Amino acid sequence: MSYLKNNVLNHQESVKIEPKINPIILLPKWIWGILGCWLLFIPTIQAISTTIRVKTTEYLITNTRVLEKYGLIATHTDEMPLSKVENVVVQYSFWGKIFNYGTIVFQGTNHNNVIFSYVKDAEAIKKAIHEII
Repeated sequence: MSYLKNNVLNHQESVKIEPKINPIILLPKWIWGILGCWLLFIPTIQAISTTIRVKTTEYLITNTRVLEKYGLIATHTDEMPLSKVENVVVQYSFWGKIFNYGTIVFQGTNHNNVIFSYVKDAEAIKKAIHEII
């Protein structure tokens, strides 16, 4: 079970969508980390850091709110009620278009944003979100 499901959701909430991060974003860091290990220590540290970030990041969309949690030692949790979501924007990088991942930005009425980065099949998630909202 995830941190958000166990510690943040209340009993009236049910998870509707649980987006996952596309693991393809790990590939360049690990390639540079493995190939450059004998030359540079930094790419290996970056690969490990990115892996930890991916493994400790959680995204949830429930019937009432949008939740994001990231961090290993210092944990950050962000949320926005679905009633406050004004717009849902999907952004793709060049590599995101090729490997089918994108960034979903939930724009709120109070000018706060909740951002889901490197989400697999971001456009399908956006369509599912619009059905919930």
